[in-house]
Amino acid sequence: MSELSGIYLHIPFCATRCHYCNFATGGYESDIARRYVAALIEEIGRTRFEEPSMRSVDTIYLGGGTPTTLSIDQLAAILDACRKTFDVTTDAEITCEANPGSIDLDYLKDLQTAGINRLSFGVQSFDDGELQMIGRTHSSEEAREAVRLARQARFQNLSIDLIAGLPEQTMDTWQRNLDEAFALEPDHISVYMLELYKDAPLLHRVERGELRAIDEELTVEMYFALKDEAEKRGFDHYEISNWALPGSESRHNLKYWTGAPYMAYGVSAAGYDAISRWSNTRNIHEYLDKIESGQSAVMENISLDDDDKQSESIFLKLRLKGGVDLNEHRLRFGVDVRSRYREEIDRLLDAGLIEFDGDRMRISRKGLVLANEVFAEFV
Repeated sequence: MSELSGIYLHIPFCATRCHYCNFATGGYESDIARRYVAALIEEIGRTRFEEPSMRSVDTIYLGGGTPTTLSIDQLAAILDACRKTFDVTTDAEITCEANPGSIDLDYLKDLQTAGINRLSFGVQSFDDGELQMIGRTHSSEEAREAVRLARQARFQNLSIDLIAGLPEQTMDTWQRNLDEAFALEPDHISVYMLELYKDAPLLHRVERGELRAIDEELTVEMYFALKDEAEKRGFDHYEISNWALPGSESRHNLKYWTGAPYMAYGVSAAGYDAISRWSNTRNIHEYLDKIESGQSAVMENISLDDDDKQSESIFLKLRLKGGVDLNEHRLRFGVDVRSRYREEIDRLLDAGLIEFDGDRMRISRKGLVLANEVFAEFV
């Protein structure tokens, strides 16, 4: 795993807000978008490096929101700002999230020209009824066409996102989603088990009885159906929610789980420099006002002590297939995990949620869907 830094760039604009979304997003307005791009470039340019090593970067991730609501010129200007401020490696992984139905072949080719070499499509479902229910603006056919066009534009690293556990969803509809997804031959698949937040319109419809929430056991079945099908097709289950063909793992997201540093810019963006974690305001107008007036948009900055760092290291690495290397942990922190967390480990072993393989501690198959309970023991 590379020790170089990563960059996360948050683009908060969407054509419409999905009915389950809890991210810092809003509708696209050309004037706000123009100011936002300028502010983002300004924020990037202000970067000061406490550690010179933070300047070297081998991953950039444009997330959102929907980054492809911006023009090619705007995206290219943001990436140019990154290259002027950072030493971006020639083989850097540069990912852009995209929604099907909002891109065409010329736009995709221009993304390639701008340096973007990995796409993450927010498909979520290949069932038109489900897409309409959750407020997506694309159709299943547009999702298939987006992947075909991306291949035509010569993208060689494509990821598809799916959501399991939607209201009214059945194993039959889920299996059709899997069949459709794998038929497109993606290089990477991510699955998210539906969580409905307090103000989500989808939750209100469930509470009013308009939609029937499915039980957790069925959602678990869906997760394992994807896991088993993906592995049968040669995908490596390298992280709890992610499967990749060999060599197509998300190098940027691996930084989050392995404790590598990453800078972050934009509304609600959160960064980490191996010393502290920080995050920007979630309010776009406050973000613009602060950056345009020469202030910092950081709203929270938490310094991590050794206990914080080692507990984070444990629960983040438990997300990964390789788990926690106990010898490596001992060398880094001077702590023997088995001794320090003896009671917690005993409880998790008794519950069948973790397992040991020599000097590695891993989350078990059963623990994959109860991961938050596992992580809580080490916080």
